[in-house]
Amino acid sequence: MSGGRNTLALVLALLMALNAACLGCAALAEENGALPEGYERIAQNSRFNLYLKKDTLALIVESRQSGKLLYSTVQNPDEMKDNATWKGFYQSGIVMEYLDGVKTIPLQADFINTKSQVDVTLTGDGYTAKVNYPDISISYEVTLKMDERGFGVSIPRDKIVEGDADTYAVASFYVYPFMGYSYLGQDEGYMIIPDGQGAIIELKDNEERFASPFDRAVYGANIGVETSVYSDWSVDAEQVLLPAFGMVHQDDQMAVLGFIENGDAAARIMAYPNGVRMKFDWVCAKYLYRLVYSQPTGPNSSTISMRTEHARNIDIQQQFLLEDGESASYAGLACALRDYMTEKGYFGEADTTVFDIAVDFLGAETENYVLGKQSVPMTTFSQAEEILNDLNARGVSGISVTCRGWQEGGLSGALPTDAYAPAGSLGGKGGMQKLIAAAQALGDRLSLEADFLHLNTETHPLLFYSSFKMITSQTWSRPTFGKVYDTMYCLTPKKTLEIGRSTVGQLAAHQVPGVSLVGISTLMSDYYESNHYQDSSAMMAEYETLVQETAEQMEVSLSKANCYLWRHAAALKEMPIAGSDYSYVKRDIPFLAIAVSGKIPYYTEYANFQANTHRFFLHLVEQGTRPTFLLTMEDPIKLQNTNSNDVYSSRYELYQELIPQWYQELKALHGQLGSAEIMDHVFSGDMVRVSWSNGTKVYLNFGSRTAEMDGVALDGGAYKVVTEP
Repeated sequence: MSGGRNTLALVLALLMALNAACLGCAALAEENGALPEGYERIAQNSRFNLYLKKDTLALIVESRQSGKLLYSTVQNPDEMKDNATWKGFYQSGIVMEYLDGVKTIPLQADFINTKSQVDVTLTGDGYTAKVNYPDISISYEVTLKMDERGFGVSIPRDKIVEGDADTYAVASFYVYPFMGYSYLGQDEGYMIIPDGQGAIIELKDNEERFASPFDRAVYGANIGVETSVYSDWSVDAEQVLLPAFGMVHQDDQMAVLGFIENGDAAARIMAYPNGVRMKFDWVCAKYLYRLVYSQPTGPNSSTISMRTEHARNIDIQQQFLLEDGESASYAGLACALRDYMTEKGYFGEADTTVFDIAVDFLGAETENYVLGKQSVPMTTFSQAEEILNDLNARGVSGISVTCRGWQEGGLSGALPTDAYAPAGSLGGKGGMQKLIAAAQALGDRLSLEADFLHLNTETHPLLFYSSFKMITSQTWSRPTFGKVYDTMYCLTPKKTLEIGRSTVGQLAAHQVPGVSLVGISTLMSDYYESNHYQDSSAMMAEYETLVQETAEQMEVSLSKANCYLWRHAAALKEMPIAGSDYSYVKRDIPFLAIAVSGKIPYYTEYANFQANTHRFFLHLVEQGTRPTFLLTMEDPIKLQNTNSNDVYSSRYELYQELIPQWYQELKALHGQLGSAEIMDHVFSGDMVRVSWSNGTKVYLNFGSRTAEMDGVALDGGAYKVVTEP
């Protein structure tokens, strides 16, 4: 018994010593006197301590292992030569903007320059603060809660009180906009922006070379508010599909990622490299509650500036994911986001174990004719079957097949997709049923593309009365720059939902196995309907309802999909493989691919429209993604007088050798990867190393000369797969 008591005593002593050691390292900054005055520790997890300054809600994050710090506000404002407004901005944890009467320029309410009352209640894992600005009769409540991954900050809509909204009204909020900031190249690291796949902006002294920031609306342009100038030669910047942004300090091995969990329908993500307005590097989200817009007053093009009649109905919920040590990198943050999104149910039950490629068939288009318009068949249903049989004979199986322009009117004329009406020029309903049966026999998965959003009023004139209206009550439209139909419209969310439900029911009745949704998967906007302003959260609800109901009846793939819809998708299509090539970007990173790896099949934009096909293939290997080919049996020269005259390389005979080659090579790679997830991604010059969760490592050389990494030497343009024994 005495031996047992001695053992127990020894265990207790060890536990007490370990606990004391943990407590000793729990507040390294406090012990070393590194913390500025006025901060107190309010929460902690196994890796980080969190400190708060109550009067400004400023935060400091401390690594419990290294003692390194991340700041949310500038600590030496008196040394800066910025004006009072900017100093108030970067010394406040939460910044609100408000509108004063009929004035259209928002004013700033911060904790430095504006009279404020901040009542903070500590909760053990964070705080709840009631903030009041008595001079403008506006108050709100903000809550912070820390967990093992970091901390979340919320501002509920029903806790925002406007005492006199006709005079003073909330315009927007910034939630810890300077979290993890850097100053004029003093730190080694980078900012992460959600451009395309993802991109990084290096933390270095830019010597004021850049004049404008990265500033993009989450989920794309707000067409109900913004007036755009369209051109047939301009190329749009990549859309923000995943609302995440971050800051990495490589020298301190500290990193933070902001993720917009709620309020995404009303947010913009902004990144300011130093030299753009100030000497700081900072990245944040801005939540817009009210918008200022130009309201036409008559036919002479005169306008007046107005603000939206009510605030958007959004609750802000922004998560900050924290990493330190070796995981303090863009790859570590992307992995942390993937885990967080998995916990929160952003991914459905999509299967990533089986590799396949995607083939989109362009069926028919429309061209002008002497007595009207005529169909231009590019790939009949029997020709599509012929191509699938040929690919199968060449060893390509399990293809994800999508038929575009399959209905009467072709790709541009049959908008919206309002019925199951396979084009007679392609083989009609009988031909479509044969194609569906043939694809199933080959083990391919067939979907019909459906666009319930866009409207061609020349072929559907009665639907003009259900067309989408901007918040000015003007009907939205845009030029197509096509040869047949020159203007395209959109339908209201309610009409889109109505037509979508009806059409999906018809597809299900004809045993169509899948649908590829375009349009609604990409758009997010405010609008005018039922004689009232409707904010973007209403559109989000309508679109998600339609996608969810469709997924309950058949397999759904989404094109260029906004992330709030991913949970309902079996696959993501036409996703970006690179970024927009902004001048201040150091390089693109595969942030999206890392975040979805092992969770949902991810198909890229069309491989046959790439300037550098081999480099594109290397990106497929690097990201573990799947290629998509747009194919026609006929020569695309036949499309020169249609609205699809931008399709210049699609004839199957040009790709019947390349597709099997890529398929076999990528299938072999996927056979080693399976449903593994990307765990790390490191670049060194032109060399890249991708590490997967099953131990596989892929080395790639994106340069033109021989290079080496980790003892692996590769010729230019080559790659090598290394599997752990």
